[in-house]
Amino acid sequence: MRILGFPVQIRPGFVLFMLLIVVVNGQPMGYWLAGSVTVFTLVHELGHAVAARRTGATARISLDFLAGYASFMPTRPLTRGERASIAIAGPAVQIILGVLVLIAMGVNPLSHADYASDYSSLAIWWAGPMIGLFNLIPVLPLDGGTIAGEIIDVFKPGRGRALMAKFSPPATAVAFVLMVLIDDLRPLAAFAAILLVLQMQLVSSNTPVRRVHADAEDQAWKTGRPGMLVPPQVSSPWWEARQLLGAGREDAAIAVVLDDLAGRRAGQWWPPNAATAEQLEPVVARLVPRLPEPDEGDRTQSAAVLVDVLRRTGRNEVAARYGSGVFALSRSGHVAILVALCNAALGDDENAAQWLTVAARSDAQPTTLLSTLVNAPELARLRERPEIVDLIRALRSEG
Repeated sequence: MRILGFPVQIRPGFVLFMLLIVVVNGQPMGYWLAGSVTVFTLVHELGHAVAARRTGATARISLDFLAGYASFMPTRPLTRGERASIAIAGPAVQIILGVLVLIAMGVNPLSHADYASDYSSLAIWWAGPMIGLFNLIPVLPLDGGTIAGEIIDVFKPGRGRALMAKFSPPATAVAFVLMVLIDDLRPLAAFAAILLVLQMQLVSSNTPVRRVHADAEDQAWKTGRPGMLVPPQVSSPWWEARQLLGAGREDAAIAVVLDDLAGRRAGQWWPPNAATAEQLEPVVARLVPRLPEPDEGDRTQSAAVLVDVLRRTGRNEVAARYGSGVFALSRSGHVAILVALCNAALGDDENAAQWLTVAARSDAQPTTLLSTLVNAPELARLRERPEIVDLIRALRSEG
């Protein structure tokens, strides 16, 4: 389904949430509230999506249990002001539309006696202005938390969201306790409880945040549609490049990958691990002739993924050469492992063994290196070499 040109996905969890609203609130209030929440949630996410599109980004909307999400893919680096304006657009549209609807109904949104006099006006008052204002509370994952993170970023560059992620759960927990203890605030405790659930999903060490990110990217390559993207997560530049290439925009497709490599693309993304070589090949074929030499300003993660993509599409020589340049600048153990795999695939066992030793002496994760040594088919011959046998034994003893 598309609304205003944006793909909209309504997940089963959202339908279940609306049914719960009907059951908990009874009739007819439950029907009015469920309908109002559906409309205003969609309006809220459209506000985000339209604001994102004004910056040149592409956006899509997902409605899920407890919340809706508007994920967007920037085509250029966004300023803090642009990111904040996208965050505030959703609740702003929701509040303004809710107030206008109430006024059109002849209801004073500031008069409790007025808006509470009818089920319809009470439901619209809650689903529009009140939930919109609630979204501006400065805690994550609410829009207010995103805005606060951008403000903090002005004074602590790159730290805004991380600091808000640490601040939000304890602040919400304190608010929840106060709401439970104070009679006048007790009706709001349910909202704080929902917030805590969402926060725990994002920050708990037992919650698969990384898996959620991975699933969203994997789903894009497997089904043609990205899964739920929770800001600041965006689709990988490789997926975006493939989409642009499919639309006949070759220059834009290559620019997305190179901009991300140079740090000019906003957002966090998961590598295209689920992509097949055939899916990546059209982008890689056009990228390689334009690929610049590694630069010290490049993102190491993006460069490592580039090396891996080159390797997976059979360009081991290009990947080994490029990866060597990246390692010289970053000393990344992960890149050293990838270069070793490339050399092994090329039949250069001597160089491959040396790169594996280099990886062990750098910042490579021991578990990752051990898994590669034991399982990578490219390294089958090397596992018989004395230095590799010793390396595997040493890594196992560390574990």
